[in-house]
Amino acid sequence: MYANQQYRSGINAGSLAAAVAVNAGVIGALLLSAPVIEAIRQRTVLRVENIPLAPPPPEIIKPETPRTAAENSVVTPPERPDTSMAVTSTASSEFALPPLPLPPLPPIAPGGETATASEPPVPPVLVDARPDPRFARDMQPAYPAGERRAEREGMATVRVTIGTDGRVIAAECVAATNEAFCRATRSQALAKWRFRPATRDGVAVETTREMTVRFQLES
Repeated sequence: MYANQQYRSGINAGSLAAAVAVNAGVIGALLLSAPVIEAIRQRTVLRVENIPLAPPPPEIIKPETPRTAAENSVVTPPERPDTSMAVTSTASSEFALPPLPLPPLPPIAPGGETATASEPPVPPVLVDARPDPRFARDMQPAYPAGERRAEREGMATVRVTIGTDGRVIAAECVAATNEAFCRATRSQALAKWRFRPATRDGVAVETTREMTVRFQLES
């Protein structure tokens, strides 16, 4: 019995090494023969889909009411404020009168300035010159001696300029039967003729007028 126990407790080194080698070979064979499993990662893909919306309800078109001729006509608003005396009712049941109408606006000048209304200018009062009756006998010139001897009658028209004092300051012959009548009339006008001067709004002014003198023989 002692011999058996001694036998069992002994460990053979060669047997142990062989056993380890066999186990290592088996494990290696198992590792080499095992299938390679690849992890397949599932990719998540985001899908976008258009979900059609419900169509809007159809628009209800009301039939157009034909307009009258009065509605189609263009009404031009008045340029001036309304001056009608309409009475309006207020919240306190009192009556209020509308404001008084505004005065009319003055017209606008072409240059953009406001033109003030003015009265038209009054034309001046003109009074023409006329012979002074106090010197009426000096109006007729002396009859030229040569024309008297020849018994010739005639006339002369002169244009005279009358000053503010009534005297003739210039005279020229416009028409005459002959030169003798013209000279006699012109000399008489410058020396003797007197007038009441012309006036403009009562103020004496210089003026020009024509005078005709006739030469006639006394029978």
